[in-house]
Amino acid sequence: MSKTSLLLVSAIAASNLASSSTSCDAFASRSSCASRTPPAFQLSTRITEVRKCPPYESSRTALFLFGMNGKKDSPNNESNSNSNQVDVTSKSDDNNETFLSKLGPTIKIALPSFFLGTIATLSVLFLPLLSDYYDAFSGASSQSNFYGETTSSASNGGKTNNINQPVILFETILNDLNDAYVDDVDIQKLFETGVKAMTSSLDPYTEFESRQEAQDLEEVVSGRYGGVGLVIRGNNKLAMMQADDEDLVLEMAEPAVNKDNGNDKERTVKPPVAVKNTLQDEGDDPSSEKAERKRKLQKSMEDGIRVVSAFEGYAYDAGLRVGDKLLAIDDFQIKPTTSVDEVRNHLRGEPGTPVSITFLREGVGGEKNEPQTISMERAVVHIPDVKYYGYIGDPKDGIGYIDLSGFANDAGREVRYAIRVLQHGAEMIARSNDGGVTESDEPGRITVDSIDTTKLKGLVLDLRGNPGGLLTSAVDVATLFVPNGSDIVSAKGRGFPETLYRSRTEPILNPNTRLAVLVNEQTASAAEIVTGAVQDLDVGVVVGKGRTFGKGLVQNVQDLPYQTALKYTVAKYYTPSGRCIQSTIYGEGGRGANVVDASSDEENESFKPYKAKKVADKDRMVFLTAHGREVKDGGGIEVDYKVDPETASPIEVILLNSGMYTDFAAEWSKHNVLTDNFKVDDATYKEFQRFVEKRQKEGDLKLEALYDAQLSELKKKLIKSKFDSASRELEKLRSDIIADVKKDFKTYKNEIIEDLEQSILARYLPESMLIERSLKSDLQVIETAKMLKNEKQFNTILARDKLTKENNYNTATTLEKQAIHAN
Repeated sequence: MSKTSLLLVSAIAASNLASSSTSCDAFASRSSCASRTPPAFQLSTRITEVRKCPPYESSRTALFLFGMNGKKDSPNNESNSNSNQVDVTSKSDDNNETFLSKLGPTIKIALPSFFLGTIATLSVLFLPLLSDYYDAFSGASSQSNFYGETTSSASNGGKTNNINQPVILFETILNDLNDAYVDDVDIQKLFETGVKAMTSSLDPYTEFESRQEAQDLEEVVSGRYGGVGLVIRGNNKLAMMQADDEDLVLEMAEPAVNKDNGNDKERTVKPPVAVKNTLQDEGDDPSSEKAERKRKLQKSMEDGIRVVSAFEGYAYDAGLRVGDKLLAIDDFQIKPTTSVDEVRNHLRGEPGTPVSITFLREGVGGEKNEPQTISMERAVVHIPDVKYYGYIGDPKDGIGYIDLSGFANDAGREVRYAIRVLQHGAEMIARSNDGGVTESDEPGRITVDSIDTTKLKGLVLDLRGNPGGLLTSAVDVATLFVPNGSDIVSAKGRGFPETLYRSRTEPILNPNTRLAVLVNEQTASAAEIVTGAVQDLDVGVVVGKGRTFGKGLVQNVQDLPYQTALKYTVAKYYTPSGRCIQSTIYGEGGRGANVVDASSDEENESFKPYKAKKVADKDRMVFLTAHGREVKDGGGIEVDYKVDPETASPIEVILLNSGMYTDFAAEWSKHNVLTDNFKVDDATYKEFQRFVEKRQKEGDLKLEALYDAQLSELKKKLIKSKFDSASRELEKLRSDIIADVKKDFKTYKNEIIEDLEQSILARYLPESMLIERSLKSDLQVIETAKMLKNEKQFNTILARDKLTKENNYNTATTLEKQAIHAN
């Protein structure tokens, strides 16, 4: 509706109000007893506020709402009618006028009013149509929004969002539910549910962070918190303790982003929904399933809160180890029902405050397992991003290794320090071989400028499993490797100014040091910024199985009142070659989905979660690196040198997921003492096999676990279809699978021994030593180191040999060029 028609309707409405003193007074009385409300809510407010006004005013409000047709209107109407008749009759007797003369004044008033009313009515009917034609010619379109209003979207970008109406509506809904819902409601939970539903309609990275979530996010970003330096695990699903007669089935949707499989079909991502499984197929045994569930829950509660990792310099130095069972924090006793969050809150606190931790460790005190108590001070715990740095293989080869697990505030500083230590160590090793170490090489006399950086021949930067972090930290890390003045990354968005990040310092890695970046499908975000810069500028080789995750989006964290926060996507980033490596397109949701009529049976598209669509290979564009190599956008970053990782066998996966390794390590430590050069011998391996078989008989382990869900589902269908013989064959198949898995104890003996040794040593050694030990059997690391030792292969991958030939040709004389062509 155009502005002209709106103004006209407002004028007519005002005229109607002025012609009825009763209506006008009623409106005034309502305004006096209720706060001002926008027009969209006046009707509901008038209805609900009748009971809030004084008795006289409430009746006048009712008259205004219901068109003066209620029982309370009748006396007043009749009184007014009789009074008018008396007046007219009196005038007729006094003036002795004819009937037409009496009717004349009425006609003089009625005819103009009739014509004016007709014109007004026609204007109301046709002006909106004319305004639509005008909007069409002016490049605008009209549509009905969620509130039933007609809005116009002009050609200036179609921005017609009115933020006031949703805000007021959301507040009104919360107030109404809080005031009048049949049961008590948690208004905070309602609010967070509504906001999280709103943010989830955009993409998987836009989130409202509650107070605790905002605090956790701050700790991840800063890499610091006040505590003791422990990672713990336990049972958080206490709701399962009260099991219903009916199963609770968790319907999990597909993950937000799948591994790239070339499938570009659109799909809708739905959150997990807990639903009742009220259907019970024949052959189901709910009593046995219920007993099994309770047994597993009981065992989980008996395990209690366990230490998963103890940080060096903090809890590890105080004496805590992996596998320790926490019993008490100061005076707080840990019960079977205590959650991980409760324990964490008691472990954390102001730095400098004392805390005592009581724990139980298998192997201490023999079979009795006497509790122990340690006392320590809470500190500012720094969570390092560099988990380990050292050398691969023989240190004389000069191949360094850095394990970078994240990109918090100090990531750049930590990597810089690691590189300097590796460079100095390589120099010392080289000089010791030559007999050139002098007194001036003492640690206190070493300066950065004095280090011979050429002795570090190669460096592996391991970004496998690195989920990313701060964009600025990614820039800090990339600056250590790329030439001065190089573009590292750029970012731009609808409300985010285009920003270019460029290196302004000389790299600390010598140009002659061959660099490899090791990645996998979990390498994402900030880790991909570093990987993209290294690849596009041809300063190193990207090594791995296939592609990285493909997250080319940037999020901003906005602090909100009450110590909450909003994390939302603000931009896309682009590597130095100009490509965006985002592998998934997120659409619909909060970005203009069509609204379906509420009366229809179709689901309202406005409230569906986002839709995720993989970027198809045919839509990926080609870009060029500094040396002219072709790379593509979309779908993550493809590796330059492919090395497949070792694939875990089914038996290894089953034993790992079921906790058999860690459980046996705890049992082993009760009766054995760790010795130097510890190895799992044949006797220990056979003991482990017996341990696994015992746990299987007790029901704690299913060797067919990888296929159990499919087998159970097929069994139900066969029983329902009355295929008894097929059901028996299915049970035989289950037995055959178990037998084959048991045979894998022999087939994959070496791999199982390696996993078992790692689990036992984890109870005694710090994380850095475990990483160093695992590198010796890491196939990808070993193959990457071999490639770095081969200078010719390295240069061929980066097209450096081709570039060298072109440079030599450009600088050659005319005779030399003729000789080259002749050859």
